[in-house]
Amino acid sequence: MLLILSAALLPLGLVAIVVSLHSAQQKNEERRAETFARLAFKAQRLNAAFSRSILTIRTASAAIAMSPPNSGVCETTLGRLEEGPVRARYALYGRSNRLQCASAGFALPQAMRIARRAGIRAEIQPNGEAMRLFVYGDSGGLEGIAEYPRSQLSELTYIPGTSRNFDLELTQPGGASMVLRDQFEGGPFVETVRGSEPIAGGQLRLSITLGARPIGAVDLVMILLPVLMWLAAALIGWLILERYLLRPLSRLQRAVSAYRPGDSDIGLPKLATPAREIDELGEAFDQVVRTVSRHEAELEAAVERQIKLVREVHHRVKNNLQVVASLLNLHARGSPNEQVSAAYASIQRRVDALAVVHRNHYAELEENRGVALKPLISELAANLRATAPASAAQMVIRLDLEPYYATQDVAVSVAFLVTEMAEYAMFCGAPSVAISLTGEGAANVAALAVDSASLREGAPCDPALTDRFERIVTGLSRQLRSTIARDSVEGRYSLSIAVVDKAERG
Repeated sequence: MLLILSAALLPLGLVAIVVSLHSAQQKNEERRAETFARLAFKAQRLNAAFSRSILTIRTASAAIAMSPPNSGVCETTLGRLEEGPVRARYALYGRSNRLQCASAGFALPQAMRIARRAGIRAEIQPNGEAMRLFVYGDSGGLEGIAEYPRSQLSELTYIPGTSRNFDLELTQPGGASMVLRDQFEGGPFVETVRGSEPIAGGQLRLSITLGARPIGAVDLVMILLPVLMWLAAALIGWLILERYLLRPLSRLQRAVSAYRPGDSDIGLPKLATPAREIDELGEAFDQVVRTVSRHEAELEAAVERQIKLVREVHHRVKNNLQVVASLLNLHARGSPNEQVSAAYASIQRRVDALAVVHRNHYAELEENRGVALKPLISELAANLRATAPASAAQMVIRLDLEPYYATQDVAVSVAFLVTEMAEYAMFCGAPSVAISLTGEGAANVAALAVDSASLREGAPCDPALTDRFERIVTGLSRQLRSTIARDSVEGRYSLSIAVVDKAERG
């Protein structure tokens, strides 16, 4: 398969690479040449404008030097300069660097550097909004200053009929810079070309950034040709793969999908393919099926043994707790001291609560949904009535429970919490206790509430008993990762508990 695909795609790949490389190289050369030609022309226009201003300033300086004061030569020359193709501002100087005349709005420099020899000096203003050209005479004296606004230089460097989509910047080495145009926008099919050209005798540099010219019909064909070649290669490769690889794999996949746990044979079809690996894959599936069937039988036997062991552990724990509860009951009945008897009875009720949890967990072990809270609390209420002291024999326990399930840890804390609250009501002489378990609207959360007159503020209870009760219920609420809401006026304690499931109502 690898040799067939390689032989089919190799000529197409070589042609596409050669064509793409040749086209890219040719386009790059054209873009560079065009960019440098346009940049050189812009630089020539700037140098020509500077040369005209320099020549006029030098001529005016000689005329001013030979003319008497107030002759009007300076103003006349200034008018000629301002009528040029570039609207700039000028300042003309006479002997001893004395200002003779200047354009309206021209801001004269406060401090000027005098050249040691004749020539010009070009400077870009720090704010980048103007460029000044200082013209010095043969003796080093200042003859004039030409100030070119950025907008005028931008228009001067634009070639009519060409695109405005380019960036143009005038920079001074080690100094300020002036952005003449900032309209270049690249794209996925546009190559960026850059170039620079010295102007003003090398004192400034003109830099350009622009994109390549749009793709033409020939360029589009050259770009699409490798794509068409790739599509042809992909079609050939797909036809080969579909005939000798995909069809056999599809038949093998249908056979594997039809396999169901418990089947002894996967039922592989005969595959007509030159790929030996596919036949070996089918044989590997067949071996996996046999191995999985054997392991499933072993796991089922192990799970059955584990279930029996867990049931036996819970059964023995429940029996041991019931034995302990019975022994405590015997001691409570046989004790001549009422306080000792009450202590035994209190311990018995808690051990019995734990035994009830294990019994209910044992009952729900087959379904593995957790401990059913409704029968758990109902059985606890019955046991509490049966073990209540004589002073609380008439106390009524009312239940309003929805069929929720919880983990064993939550069930143990709930059992102890219900036992503590019911016993506290017994010792405080409350006529009744109401226990409710309802949904809170949120998933996996239920509300457990206990109402009793003993929970009201000012109930006639022993302060030591009340203090111990508060500490115990607070600790149990922390085990349930919840906080008890206390309503001392209504005599109601409530908190949220985590549940794992809710039984369907019949």
